[in-house]
Amino acid sequence: MPFDAPTPLFTGERLRDLVLCYAGPWAFVPYLKNRDDEEVLWHARQGVLLAFSEMVVGLALVFGGLFPILGDLSTRWLLPIWLLWCLAMSVTSILQGAKGKRHKIPVLHQFVEFL
Repeated sequence: MPFDAPTPLFTGERLRDLVLCYAGPWAFVPYLKNRDDEEVLWHARQGVLLAFSEMVVGLALVFGGLFPILGDLSTRWLLPIWLLWCLAMSVTSILQGAKGKRHKIPVLHQFVEFL
């Protein structure tokens, strides 16, 4: 039984754009630059959503830290867990995207088509 052909990896400029898709605010660069490449554009949309949600939830947790009881929970426990989760989703999406696959981030992937 023959093995499947390996999936082509992104190389060169496409790989750089893929990495930029999940690098926070830098996700707008491939989003605006690669309007004709549907694969990079999909990853850029998801990267923009991830960066936006990371910022909004992170700021909400930091503001929650201003309150006495909720502050300890939000800044010491929830904020580091949230930031580690966002980092893990970015790394996983870059690795899967380099193989030519689309890693769908839970909940956020539903909104990619609206951008």
